Amino acid sequence: MGRLRAAMQDDRVVAASLVLLGVVLAMLGLSGNPPATLAGTAIDRYAVWWHLLILVASASMLLAKRKHPVLTVVVVAVLSAVDGYLGGGIAIFVVLFDALYTAALVTGPVVRRRIIWVVAIVSVGGPVALVVAGGALRDAVVLFLQAVALYGTPLWWASDVRQRTELAELESRRADLERERADLAREVAADAIRIAELDLESAIREERARMARDLHDVVAGHLSAVAIHTAATLSAPADTERDRATLRTVRAGALDALSEMRSMILVLRGRPDPVTAPAGLARLDALVAAARSTGQEVAVVGTAPTPLPAATDHAAFRIVQESLTNAARHAPGAPVEIAVGGQERVEVVVTNALKPSRATPPLSAATGLLVMRERAEALGGTLVAGPSDGRWVVRATLPKVVS
Repeated sequence: MGRLRAAMQDDRVVAASLVLLGVVLAMLGLSGNPPATLAGTAIDRYAVWWHLLILVASASMLLAKRKHPVLTVVVVAVLSAVDGYLGGGIAIFVVLFDALYTAALVTGPVVRRRIIWVVAIVSVGGPVALVVAGGALRDAVVLFLQAVALYGTPLWWASDVRQRTELAELESRRADLERERADLAREVAADAIRIAELDLESAIREERARMARDLHDVVAGHLSAVAIHTAATLSAPADTERDRATLRTVRAGALDALSEMRSMILVLRGRPDPVTAPAGLARLDALVAAARSTGQEVAVVGTAPTPLPAATDHAAFRIVQESLTNAARHAPGAPVEIAVGGQERVEVVVTNALKPSRATPPLSAATGLLVMRERAEALGGTLVAGPSDGRWVVRATLPKVVS
C-alpha cells in the first residue's frame, strides 16, 4: 500500500511537470498551428489555449494509468490525434509516450500483444495511407520512422524493464528457495544427529541389558557350581583332602560370583567395569578342572578356532558351562565329552550318558536349554539338544562373524 501511494504521488508530479512543460513551450511559440481549413475560427484564434486544454486533459488521465492503463492509452491517443489535427505540440506526445510505457509495463501478456498490434498497424497504416493519398515516399518513410520512435520506443523500454524486474524476482525467489533448502538441510542434519544419538542411546541400553544378562548367567553358573560341589561333597563319605579341595573350589567359585556380581551392578548403574572381560573358551580348561574336582568325568576333544568374536566366544563358553551344570545335576557320575571345532562356523558338542529312566530333560534342564538356544539364535546360530543312542547331546553351531 505504501509503494502504491508513493507511485501515485510520482504520477501527480509527472502530470504537473508535463503541463508545466506545455505551458513553457506554448510561451516560446513551439505549439503547432491549426490547418488552413480552420483559419479565422475561434479554434484558430485560441489555438494555444486549445493545446493547453487538451494537454491538461491528457495529463489528468495519467493519474489513472496504473488502475486503468488501457483506458488511459485510448483517451490519451484520441486527445493526441485531436491535438495533432490542430497542429500538435511536443508535450502531448510525451504524455502519450508515458501512457504507452505504463500500459506495456503493467498489463498482462494478452493486452500487451494487442497494444503492440495496434501500434504496428498505426505505424504502418499511416505511411501507407499517405502514399495512397499521393504523398511522397520520402515523407511516408519519415512518418514511419517517427511513428516507430514515438510508439515503439516506450514499448521496447517497458519490455526491457519488465524482463529485468522478472529476472530480479526470479533471482530473489531462487535465493529464497536456496535459503529454504539450506534451512531444510540443517533441519535434516539436526534430525539425523538426533536419530543417531537416539540410536546410540538405544544401542547402549541394549548392550548394557545384554551384558547384564550375561553377567547374571555367569553368577548363576558360579552359584550352581557351588551348589553342585557342596551337594556332591555332602552326599559322599567324609574325606579330608577331597573336602578341602571342594572347599577351595567353592571358595573360588564364590569369589568369582562376587566379582561378576560387582560387574553386573556397575553395568546396571551405567558404569561397566572395563577390566572385567566376559568368559570365553580360553577359560574352558579352568571350567573342566572345576568339574573334575567334583568327581565328574570330563573329556575335551578338539580346540576352538581363533580368533573368535567376543560374543561368539562368550556364548560358546556359556553353552558348555550350562551343559556341564545340567549333566552334573541330572546325570551325576556320567562321563561327559566336549568337542569344539569347526572351519566356517564354530561347533560345540557336549554329550553325556543318560540314565535309563530319563529320556527327556526335566523342567530345570529345559529352562537351561531355552537360555542356551536363545543365546545361539541371537548370534545367528543354532542349538539342538536331545537324546541320541542313549546319550544326551547338545550341539551348537555359532557364526565366526557376528553381524
